[in-house]
Amino acid sequence: MRFRPRAGLRDPCSGLQYLRVRNCFGALVLSVLLAAPSVNAAAPSVGELADRVQHSDDFRVRVQAALELGKTADPEALSPLVQALNDPNASVRTAAAAALQELGDPACIPALKLHRLDRSDAMRQQVKVTLATFEAAAEGGMRPARLLVKLGPMKNQTTVKAARIEAELESESRKKLDALPGVRVLAPSAQGDAEKKLPIVMVTGQIQKLQASRDGTDIVYSASVEYILHTMPDESIAAKVSGSASGTLTAEEAKDETRTAELRHQVLGAAIASALRRAPRALLAAARL
Repeated sequence: MRFRPRAGLRDPCSGLQYLRVRNCFGALVLSVLLAAPSVNAAAPSVGELADRVQHSDDFRVRVQAALELGKTADPEALSPLVQALNDPNASVRTAAAAALQELGDPACIPALKLHRLDRSDAMRQQVKVTLATFEAAAEGGMRPARLLVKLGPMKNQTTVKAARIEAELESESRKKLDALPGVRVLAPSAQGDAEKKLPIVMVTGQIQKLQASRDGTDIVYSASVEYILHTMPDESIAAKVSGSASGTLTAEEAKDETRTAELRHQVLGAAIASALRRAPRALLAAARL
């Protein structure tokens, strides 16, 4: 099988980022286009905040960066916050423990347990509170959440008509959104969290492109998706996130229906992932948090 991976590029003017993604199928390479949402454009990135919490000489900057990381609802915030639990300054450690509670990712529990006997009273108390939050959520059979997502219509706007395509868009969207820290996707029949009165964001989606084209003797499969985030209950549009992906097979490889179907599936999944990777801050903005 012959592949032509494309090098990672960043367009400094548009803010679009091109990545290479390798999947479990083997040597299959997808070129993914990530489009950033228009909201919170001036806010520090997770990478910038992580750099501050790890390297700033001012403990106050590290404290603020840790607290901001907790508000991002971004899975990439987990690692720098866990590392900050070992900060030499007790205020930074305490802020990291509090931020992990707000982030809502239970993957931090083992690290938190290692700090239950921290030398700082404030840190020990915050670790206790954070662990209790996760334990209460586990007893209820769910993860801690700051906001709820209601999935709206998921549509296939392309000329490739098949019920399984819309079903795949819905199932993959539900899985990836529900995996975000602090986010819980409502079951289709659920109306909300009456007890906690969590804010609800409705997410609708559509496949804008799903097609095959020729590039010389190769066959290129492309997909693009867009999600619209609605503030509830008025359903006003708060943000849009979109993503695209493409993958290539030789003409000979494309004759294998199993391989072609696998590539189409991976391309659509990569397009969904590329859009939802930038969704956390857009969701927070839509929830007015």
